[in-house]
Amino acid sequence: MNNRSLVRLLVPTLLLLIWGLGISPPELYGQSRTVEGTVTSAIDNSPLEGVSLRLKGTTRGALTDQNGKFSIAVNSEEDVLVVSYIGYSTQEVMVGPGSTISISMDEDVASLDEVVVIGYGTQAKRDVTAAIASVKGEDIRNIPVASTVQALQGQVAGVDIQQSGGRPGQAPSILIRGRRSINASNDPLYVVDGIPLTDGGTAFDINPQDIKSVEILKDAAATAIYGSRGANGVILITTRRGETGKTTVTYDGYYGVSSAIRQVDMMNGEEFANLKRESRRAINTPNGFISTWAGDIPADEEVFLDPIELESIAMGNRSTDWQDLVLGQGAQQNHQISMRGGNAKTQFMVSANAFDDQGIISGMSYTRYSLRINLDHKVNDWLKVGTSTYLNRTVQNWGSTPAFGEALANNPLGVPYDENGDLRFLPTNDGIRTNPLSELAPGAYEDERIFHTLFSSLYLEANIAKGLNYRATFGPDIRFRRRGWFAGRLTNRNRGGPAQARKEEETSFGYTLENLLTYNTDVGNSRLGLTFLQSIQGRQAEESWLQGLGLPYESQVFDQIQTATGLTDFGSDIEDWQLASFMGRVNYDIAGKYLIQLSGRADGSSRLSPGNKWAFFPGVSVGWRVIDEGFMSGVDWMQDLKLRASYGVVGNTSINPYQTQGALRRTTYVYGVTPAFGYGLDQIPNPDLTWEKTATIDVGIDFALVRGRVEGNIDFYQANTTDLLLLRQLPPSSGYTQVLENVGATRNTGIEISLRTVNIETDGGFRWSTNLNWFRNKEEIVELFNGTEDDIGNQWFIGEPIRVFYDFEKVGIWQISEEEAAQGYGDLPGEIKLNDVNGDGTYDPTDDRVILGSDVPTWSAGMTNVFEYKGFDLSVFFFSRWGHMIRSRFHDSNNSLFGRYNNLDVDYWTPSNPTNAFPRPNQDQERPKYSSTLTYFEGDYIKLRNATLGYRFSPEIASKMKMSSLRIYASAQNPWFWAKYATYDPEAGGDNGQVSSGDIPAAKLYMLGISVGF
Repeated sequence: MNNRSLVRLLVPTLLLLIWGLGISPPELYGQSRTVEGTVTSAIDNSPLEGVSLRLKGTTRGALTDQNGKFSIAVNSEEDVLVVSYIGYSTQEVMVGPGSTISISMDEDVASLDEVVVIGYGTQAKRDVTAAIASVKGEDIRNIPVASTVQALQGQVAGVDIQQSGGRPGQAPSILIRGRRSINASNDPLYVVDGIPLTDGGTAFDINPQDIKSVEILKDAAATAIYGSRGANGVILITTRRGETGKTTVTYDGYYGVSSAIRQVDMMNGEEFANLKRESRRAINTPNGFISTWAGDIPADEEVFLDPIELESIAMGNRSTDWQDLVLGQGAQQNHQISMRGGNAKTQFMVSANAFDDQGIISGMSYTRYSLRINLDHKVNDWLKVGTSTYLNRTVQNWGSTPAFGEALANNPLGVPYDENGDLRFLPTNDGIRTNPLSELAPGAYEDERIFHTLFSSLYLEANIAKGLNYRATFGPDIRFRRRGWFAGRLTNRNRGGPAQARKEEETSFGYTLENLLTYNTDVGNSRLGLTFLQSIQGRQAEESWLQGLGLPYESQVFDQIQTATGLTDFGSDIEDWQLASFMGRVNYDIAGKYLIQLSGRADGSSRLSPGNKWAFFPGVSVGWRVIDEGFMSGVDWMQDLKLRASYGVVGNTSINPYQTQGALRRTTYVYGVTPAFGYGLDQIPNPDLTWEKTATIDVGIDFALVRGRVEGNIDFYQANTTDLLLLRQLPPSSGYTQVLENVGATRNTGIEISLRTVNIETDGGFRWSTNLNWFRNKEEIVELFNGTEDDIGNQWFIGEPIRVFYDFEKVGIWQISEEEAAQGYGDLPGEIKLNDVNGDGTYDPTDDRVILGSDVPTWSAGMTNVFEYKGFDLSVFFFSRWGHMIRSRFHDSNNSLFGRYNNLDVDYWTPSNPTNAFPRPNQDQERPKYSSTLTYFEGDYIKLRNATLGYRFSPEIASKMKMSSLRIYASAQNPWFWAKYATYDPEAGGDNGQVSSGDIPAAKLYMLGISVGF
């Protein structure tokens, strides 16, 4: 039974199960009686309208009227009413023997007292003064995705996450408040259970089911405590831990099938044949031009010289959809077992996870096996020890990149199989394109990448005195990577030549050792908190590689490279760096209303030269809880109001170790006929390199309105980055081509809005809530090598984003009536017409190119709507980016219009079709003149990222099946999207602003899942 048949069987079965158990037989009640009552606010004793009362264990409920009164039928005096209201604490009230009940509800301040991880500690949400966003673990776990980073997309204002392609296991790109650096890294720092990832990697491999919360530190006041590693924002990931009480065991699993979210619209056999005929329309004109609009189309025997093409045309334009042959159906499944529990002295959480993603192209897959052990043990009244240990093995089969590119470019008149049913390596006799299916044949091509990870956080915590706490943490980060690559004889890379293989191995050991001292005390009506940190971090990585050509037999793939007839590449490398740090932080809370936080961190990096190794990074933030002022006591419609402001400086030292030193490269010299090895200049030393620094100012407001039904925050910020690490071009006569220097500056300015609303809540159990975030970021270069002078060669422009699209501007296609004007520019009818910006009658690359756009969106937004009703829940999540441009490499590599390779199905110009969309086909041009102007498109899109429908069985039904909880669900990822760019998924290129045939199509995934607790 295939995957599709299995889904068709399971879906109706699960729906019947939901219907049968969800609409249970009428409850058998005893003889009922009516109880009346009133619900009031404990704050001012005023009646509360719209309070929900539900008889516990049933679906029977009631709502209070405008006078706070209610009436509900009960069965006995032991019955319990569950009373809930937005902005007030939910409580349970026993009915008792009487016929009337008075209920007083207390204000719910739990959301304000909610603990937020701030880095080297926690803080109540009400006391946070910096720009910190928090995502709860349940919001991550409710989105069944491969990684924690994917679950964050669209959830947090100011965090721009883009999927970089459709390969299984391919990590997305992530930017927090835009790009700051031009040459150095713009990746955020990931901190897992207090330990930074020392290898600069992402948290892609961390299982989302293990997450307790994720906090994103966005402004410099929040990230300054991480100093030189916090320039691009910090993502704090806290995993779940054990709890005192009964041991619980849970199983979470799902299975789904996937397919391409969109295919590229290429020409079929008939369309390609017409294109090829049109491309051969050519005559010589008196001016020496090759004109393709005035001549006649030659006979097919002159156009189609390949016998397979002629055979296909004779058969009525026999057509092969190569893309359809390469793209198939994928499958994804996830299984996790978790166990949590503990007693007063020891708490534990253990989880084991197996995840498998088989891609939509054969040979592409990603498998992850992980084990997490979180343990906390109280040795005595003052000493506690524990660990968070994560073991992980991933196997990623990268697959063949040429397979998809060849599928797009291959001649649709060609045939994939011969008369015996065997693959034809060359689908046509001209030998231009190879059969993409040969890349996917068993044993033809392999690119296997295996990763082993041991990441741990070991701590000792001692309560030295009242309010004084010491914590020592050691975090080893041990990784092993092995890549094996093999390309057989019948692959696009070798085209019948000798097979090749390569093997790479890398081992790394990173560590973090930190000593943290905290002191908290009350000072009158104020609170004082002090934090001191001493930290040492380091990483050493060793790498070696070997590549050979001419393997004696292909079945050995990459396991016996020494048997190759020739070694084409070999080498080894080592990288070693350390970072020493000291940090101090002061938190001062005056009367619970005036909040102050000061921090400073000094970092010393081995990557920089003596005299430049150390830098100091300060941060300050203040907050005013306006809602707690006396003049706000009568403002009943507002439950929270806090104003925030912050300023801080952070650094960026994301340059390679040894960059400040000079380096040589191995070269070959030839004396006569004998080669000799030697060394040449490679990297010019620059001992003056120092830190990039980013200073950020942030002003924010936090609020809650309408009894907590509307809650949110707004932030305005500006980040100024100076001393950019830029590569300056040098004259070749110096012996070098470039040198890394600290020059230039950038600026990011933006606004972020986050809203959480409860739109509807009824006594019948229906609830509709919305989580909305919207943000915009303006990214611009402020200064370059020569101050305010543009660097046209690198396409860096003052006042513009770091990455722009700078080119001629296409304004149409030259028409027959414009032939004379076209010839003035050296063009002919049917060719691209450009905007002559300065009007001098020529197309000059210096004067006529313009900035067409940027990959930075004007705004981005995410919106999640959750609907709940009597055990059912529906979550619908949309994400959008608007106002940016992308570059479509399909319109370059797959839009040659010269009839040798297959072409995008575009509206091209002919004498009888005088369009202004695309130019005339021409066999004498590998690409149309000025073809790059055809590649720019508006990148706006809206995606339905996830839709999940679930049903949670009542505790009574679950207990009958020996379970404590049971939920089943159906989910769809990327089931729909709309984009102005119709050729492909505009998100596929990630943060580089370009999409191409090298980007594997993203997948839409439909799955069924279950969560069970015992």
